[in-house]
Amino acid sequence: MALASGAVIGTWIWDITTDKVRVDASLERAFGLGPMTKPWSLADLIGSVHPDDQDELRSAIADAVAQGGQYVHRYRTRGTDDDWRWVEARGWVNRDAAGVPISFPGVLIDISQTRRIEEARDRAEALLNTFVEAVPGVVYAKDRQGRLLIGNRGTNELLGRTPEEYLGRTDAEMLEDLVQAKAVMDADARIMASGQLEQLEEEINFPDGRRAIWLSTKAPLRDAQGHVIGLIGASLDITDRKAAEASHREIEERYRLAALATRDAIWDWRMSDGHVVWNEALTTLFGYDQLQSSAQWWLEHIHPDDRQRIDHSIHAVIDEGGHAWSAEYRFLRADGQYADVLDRGTVLRGPAGEPIRMIGAMLDLTERKAAQAALAESEERLRLATEASDIGFWDVDLVNDLLIWPARTKAMFGISAHVPCSMDDFYAGLHPEDRQRTSEAFAAAADPARRALYDVEYRTIGKEDGVTRWVAATGRGLFEGDRCVRVVGVAIDVTARNLVQRQLKELNEQLESRVQAEVAERIRMEDALRQSQKMEAVGQLTGGIAHDFNNMLAAIVGPLDLLVGRLDPGDERARRYIDIAMEAAKRAAQLTQRLLAFSRQQPLGPEALDANKLVAGMSELLAHSLGGNVQLETVLAGGLWRTHADPNQLENVILNLAVNARDAMAEGGRVTIETANCHLDHGYAGAHPGIAPGQYVLIAVSDTGQGMPAEVINKAFDPFFTTKEVGRGTGLGLSQVYGFVKQSGGHVKIYSEVGSGTTVKVYLPRLQGAAAESAASALVRPLPRGEAQEVILVVEDEASVRQVSVDALTELGYRVLEADGAVAALKILEIEPAITLLFTDVVMPEINGRKLADRALARWPHLKVLFTTGYSRNAIIHNGVLDAGVHLIVKPFTLHELAVRVREVLEGT
Repeated sequence: MALASGAVIGTWIWDITTDKVRVDASLERAFGLGPMTKPWSLADLIGSVHPDDQDELRSAIADAVAQGGQYVHRYRTRGTDDDWRWVEARGWVNRDAAGVPISFPGVLIDISQTRRIEEARDRAEALLNTFVEAVPGVVYAKDRQGRLLIGNRGTNELLGRTPEEYLGRTDAEMLEDLVQAKAVMDADARIMASGQLEQLEEEINFPDGRRAIWLSTKAPLRDAQGHVIGLIGASLDITDRKAAEASHREIEERYRLAALATRDAIWDWRMSDGHVVWNEALTTLFGYDQLQSSAQWWLEHIHPDDRQRIDHSIHAVIDEGGHAWSAEYRFLRADGQYADVLDRGTVLRGPAGEPIRMIGAMLDLTERKAAQAALAESEERLRLATEASDIGFWDVDLVNDLLIWPARTKAMFGISAHVPCSMDDFYAGLHPEDRQRTSEAFAAAADPARRALYDVEYRTIGKEDGVTRWVAATGRGLFEGDRCVRVVGVAIDVTARNLVQRQLKELNEQLESRVQAEVAERIRMEDALRQSQKMEAVGQLTGGIAHDFNNMLAAIVGPLDLLVGRLDPGDERARRYIDIAMEAAKRAAQLTQRLLAFSRQQPLGPEALDANKLVAGMSELLAHSLGGNVQLETVLAGGLWRTHADPNQLENVILNLAVNARDAMAEGGRVTIETANCHLDHGYAGAHPGIAPGQYVLIAVSDTGQGMPAEVINKAFDPFFTTKEVGRGTGLGLSQVYGFVKQSGGHVKIYSEVGSGTTVKVYLPRLQGAAAESAASALVRPLPRGEAQEVILVVEDEASVRQVSVDALTELGYRVLEADGAVAALKILEIEPAITLLFTDVVMPEINGRKLADRALARWPHLKVLFTTGYSRNAIIHNGVLDAGVHLIVKPFTLHELAVRVREVLEGT
């Protein structure tokens, strides 16, 4: 039945005592024995077994015979198809009563299919074991309770135990770190409960004390029906990778901070697609708000004259296997200007040398280029200056052991200009007696600890001419940290100076007296400067006061003048009162005129004039003013030069000086007026600040009076200073003289001694090439009147002065409009095209009269303009002279003066 079923392929009975084996036909076929022709022995059967299995078969049979009982063994036999197949022999060793083996029956079973399955299983298991052992890190499987089922070598190393020690145990039973064990088991339980794969990082402590970070991938372990029966996992040690990532992040952070900290425009060019990433410096340096661009965009923003050169140079480095590239070019800013830049880049290449990326930085050289140009210009100026002077500079480059000497410095060592020099030439050229001292001074200057000033005087012996010279040298060391890189300075040939040392020694004996003289002269000059500054400050003050006075006087004189025309001819008392008021107003006007003269802000009408004729023409006036007990004498120089001055103001000056001379001679005496040509040299001009050397016309007024002490002379020109008793003088006479002379570009000087009289000298600049003479005559004319069709616009910010002007012009027959400022005046001009004359004050808030006139004339060119002012503030008067084409009437003015001046402007006379 066994044979029929196919499970057993043959049977045998081995008679051990006779070594005869009886087999059936199936077994013969199984062993490939063929028909039995003789009794088979055990050796015959074993001989038909696969040669590789025969030894094991003999050993197995021997063991079975020796032990007795059941026998099982597997081996290969050749079948009918000549292929080897696996069979399993099963038998039983029988013994006799004495225990001696006597027979060995058995059957042979075909296990080829089973063997193939087992071999496949063994291969799979071997492959799995190989894979598990080959996988880096830890590979393991656990059941639902967390007990380890399998583990690889990494598991052994992690746990520090053999598989026999950890299989079937949980992490809590094996790990010494209970916190770590709990964390692992909680994660495992979570994954088995969720049924989902997870990847997580776990901190691991090895038994030897090492710490590591593992990247674990864990998944549920399922049976054939899909039920979760445990957990499988694999863990890799990523400690080095994490450290590398941290290092990479640190490097990236440093790169980012460096990119932020630097003023360079950092760029990163990806070669595969031409994409370029920039840092923020692209915005701050060049004004572009994008942080990404293409390489073509960058190339298109290079100056057209530089573009081809830069494109060729950078691709030469990229295409020819180079790594570093640098170039200078011009780069277009967002505002349309070009910046000079220095660009540097490094090519990053792949394993095969292919270019992958290029990283670089653009440095804006615009400021540096400007600085270099300025430095070059400065160095050129220094070179020209040193060549033009007796100074020679020197520069010692300690880093490169270089000595830079220009021709002048070489000459101090007797070396020709074209001959190269070194520090050896310097030391060799020093006089032996000065060499050590000079060397020590140089070493101290180059010593970072001392950094002394190199200031030494030494002798040189000419290398080529043998001449001994004295040289004074001064210099400083230039340091970079604790290292001196250069020592630079200047040298002067002081041979001539040392030759005159003896003469200087003799002169030094007289030094004290010379110093005293110099100090006295300096004190005198300082006093003169302080006096000049004081007079200037007082002049500014008096000018402002005069302005306010003139406005107030204009509001007094005008109404009085208008009131005269309305008086009853028979009211003599009222007329007398008005005459008294007018006389007081005129005196106040003269006072303000003197203030303006002192402050050099009065309007002058300078002319080319002959001072001799002017003095001669004043003789009768002077004689009348001086009185009978004062003798007048004039000494007029022949061939007197012409001067350029206001004749009326000059007459006032001479008259003032003559009256002052008269007042200084209470008992009578002599006043002398003298003219002369004179030349003030540089020495005199240097001793009197504010005076230009040159030719002057001198007018001197001298008296034989009591004279003035020095303290009175120092204050004589101060406004309101007087030595006369109260009521006899205002203290403005000499102040007016001072202001007029200074305003005319001249100079005034007082010479006086107590008891010996006083001389006041007035110096007025000579008029070069002037031939015209001034012949002014005052004509008395009737009161000119206007016509109704002539319209005058009065512009004045002072209400009272404006009202007086409006009333006066209306009285004269004109049609009058008024405005309190420039803005209102311009509006009236727009709507009143018939305005003939603009009569405007000069000093007004916001827009002054001159600016108003300029705007009006720009719009209405044929408009006539007449200015009025008590103080011009240089709006229409510069250096004391009216601007060309300007007409002016000074406050306060009378009705007659206003009438005449208006007609002159309207008629162009």
